Amino acid sequence: MKEFVLKYIGNKGIKELSIFISFLIFYKISRYIAIGDASTAFKNAHKLIEFEKELGIFTEPIIQSLFLSKISLIKFLNTFYMYVHIPATVVFFVWLFKKHNKKYYWIRNGFIAANCISIIFFITYPCAPPRMLGEYGFTDTLLQISGINLYSGFFSNLFNQYAAVPSMHFGNAFLIAIVVVLYAKKSYKLLVLTYPLFVLLVIVLTANHFYLDAILGGLIVITPYPLMCMISNLAHNKIMIVKRC
Repeated sequence: MKEFVLKYIGNKGIKELSIFISFLIFYKISRYIAIGDASTAFKNAHKLIEFEKELGIFTEPIIQSLFLSKISLIKFLNTFYMYVHIPATVVFFVWLFKKHNKKYYWIRNGFIAANCISIIFFITYPCAPPRMLGEYGFTDTLLQISGINLYSGFFSNLFNQYAAVPSMHFGNAFLIAIVVVLYAKKSYKLLVLTYPLFVLLVIVLTANHFYLDAILGGLIVITPYPLMCMISNLAHNKIMIVKRC
């Protein structure tokens, strides 16, 4: 196994893998620590719904209700939500590392920074997900259709119940689509554009996120890159000034 890993990704790849594993552990632990109190989380969810109503976009319960009778589809979407997010992100970064190594480190740094920003939101703005708000017409498809209980047992230790804002399921999918479109030379890059749209459909139909969660997640994943450019340019300018002196 070790020989296969070394042959496929090399020593640098193993180093990157260790970075991602360390970050994933930190991310999971920090999300668990960041769990807010239930009262605040539900108040924030109600405020978010009222804001969506003011914007005229609070249609998530209606959209979900149109698909609830399609049990096989909902079960597939539940499985996708639970098990595809992390593997898809891993595959993306392996592809980026192998095919566009010079771009990899830049994208990786922005990805880690964006997900750290999301932790700040989880700490400062705990928010209950739609699946907990049955009074608005939402259905917890994970529990009621697929029998996946996020409130007790094994999965309860892996999920922060009040981390609806932002949706990094959508945010990371959005980042993947942007990078593939920018750097891939294959025709399949156009197909990848549908990935974040599909993830948006998944998080809405499974009642795990609101539209605004997805919008914020999309904004957060692109925020680090202009900031990183500014820092890089400032550092470069300082170096040039020192050299001239």
